[in-house]
Amino acid sequence: MALEEGNHDNAIVGGESAVTHNEEGCDTNNQENSASAEQMDTPEEEIKGWGFTDPRLRPFVVISITYLLFTVTDGAIRMIVLLHAYSKSFSALEVAVMFSLYELAGVFTNLAAGMMGARWGIRFTLITGLCLQILSYGLLFGWKDTWSKETAIIYVTIAQMFAGIAKDLTKLGGKTVTKLVTPEGKDTRLFRLVSLLTGWKNSLKGVGYFLGSALLEVSYELALGFMMGLIIIALPFAIFGLDKDLGTAKKEEFI
Repeated sequence: MALEEGNHDNAIVGGESAVTHNEEGCDTNNQENSASAEQMDTPEEEIKGWGFTDPRLRPFVVISITYLLFTVTDGAIRMIVLLHAYSKSFSALEVAVMFSLYELAGVFTNLAAGMMGARWGIRFTLITGLCLQILSYGLLFGWKDTWSKETAIIYVTIAQMFAGIAKDLTKLGGKTVTKLVTPEGKDTRLFRLVSLLTGWKNSLKGVGYFLGSALLEVSYELALGFMMGLIIIALPFAIFGLDKDLGTAKKEEFI
């Protein structure tokens, strides 16, 4: 009888231990499942919180400011050269020649800009483009009324060539940064950024046309100086606001 009672007590104790062990196992599994759920949810929450105020968008903001300011000057330089040449009685064909290297330089720059960006980064191409635009405007200050038409055409065509190179070097940053700052699987946000940047670019190019024409009515030198000032304003954003390695490819890709 005592043996039976002892066995009965042992069974009860064993049952309680088993229940306790099962409860602890359930708690452990629940904790592991909760941790796994939190790990799975974290990226989603991070991506969900990704917006225009996110620090990861800083390169996009910086490049957008510089690119859009550049766009104003790019639109303006076309109108300044066109209307100033018209006031000096250049024919339509002669003016077209002045813009020939502007467009042709863009073809070769597009081929080289991608390799430059991959090797030296978007910051390098952006700063180089802005500096070349300053050079182009600076050269246009040297356009003299006393020159022959042939001399003026050659000189202005070369000055415009630097503007064409500058345009495509700067455009590389504006077009590339949207992809670099967009999280994986967020193509909708990528399209939104591209649409926003493209819309502002087209609008500000029109502003450049208007500003260049309006300032030229006052003074040729004023129009050039004002546009150079916009580029100088844009330069610090590119120099101090971007990482030098942004957009660079891995070294082994060049080996």
